[in-house]
Amino acid sequence: MPKSKQTCIIFLCALLYFIGSPVYSFSQESIDVSYISGSVLVHTKKIEPISERPVDGLSVSYTFNNQAGQHWRKFYNYPNYGINYTFKSFNNHGVIGNSHAFTTFLQVSFLKRHTFFDLGLKGAAGLAYLTETYDEFTNPENQAISTHLNIAGEFGFYSRLTFHPVYIGYTYGLNHFSNGLIKSPNLGLNTLNNYITLGYEFEKHTEKEEAHFEENNQLIKNEFWAYASTGVNSVKNYDGRFVFFAASVNYSKQLSPISKIGVGFDFINDEALNKYAEINYKYDGESDLSFRYGPNLQGEVMFGNLSLLAAYGVFTGDETNYVSRAYYKVGGKYYAKNIIALAMIRAVPLFKAQVVEFGLGYRFQRIKN
Repeated sequence: MPKSKQTCIIFLCALLYFIGSPVYSFSQESIDVSYISGSVLVHTKKIEPISERPVDGLSVSYTFNNQAGQHWRKFYNYPNYGINYTFKSFNNHGVIGNSHAFTTFLQVSFLKRHTFFDLGLKGAAGLAYLTETYDEFTNPENQAISTHLNIAGEFGFYSRLTFHPVYIGYTYGLNHFSNGLIKSPNLGLNTLNNYITLGYEFEKHTEKEEAHFEENNQLIKNEFWAYASTGVNSVKNYDGRFVFFAASVNYSKQLSPISKIGVGFDFINDEALNKYAEINYKYDGESDLSFRYGPNLQGEVMFGNLSLLAAYGVFTGDETNYVSRAYYKVGGKYYAKNIIALAMIRAVPLFKAQVVEFGLGYRFQRIKN
């Protein structure tokens, strides 16, 4: 099995463990600085020309204090979370250049008690700015990145030794940059990273309080919500961009203070699909591929006013030229009372098109159980 596939499988298994296993962690306010060394992961042959040089960088993180998020954090056994800035040099100035990433992170321990030694998983997500992008004439080797602004994601294993208030740590992780196919080519840039960390704690570990789901029964409810969203898409070998529109109506059942399940119905219009079919599949315009609609099943994991959303659905209607009816979306929601802000990646297996979309929604008056 190729090394890149083995690495992806290892991190996927770790992510499943992260989601499904009980963990015990305590949060304390701290700040740390990390030196980064790594390499570009070759997940396709087109990435090989930009993978030969090492990756170097620097990271600065701030972990929020004990009181931040205390309502929801005890339901996850008190993970650490905070904000992070990461600079990376790919030592290939004319092709890849440098990256600047601003992310939020969640750090969960494997251990019940870790006053001195800690071991666990750390995930981060946010935005990144890359200084060099693909250009057909001036930078054709960069098949990975075609826009300056990209989504940044990272997942890894960490270890830490604490000599309060100072601690040292080591993290091994996988980092990914992508624009969600707003513009192609967009093979994505993956790096394997080693972090050497020196940090300072401003407070000691908090005492753990057991979470009881029944104490927040008043939060468990049914709700209807709807949103409209938009984004920008492009098609390779076509000089132009397409505006993407979507609308969705949904019903959710809150199972606990930290989880929801539901159903929805999406209406999607993306003119880029007609052009993509014309260029790549000899589409002659016999039917309109841009408008689609269909139901989906969805789930949410909640962190206070912020939640992570994932949905899987099926399109109905005209079957002409459809490679697949399935679609999925994954992203984040922020609740400001009944107003909802959303940012998602939507993948449409009809020609494997993808878009990044941003939207606003409204949560209608809740129905009491």
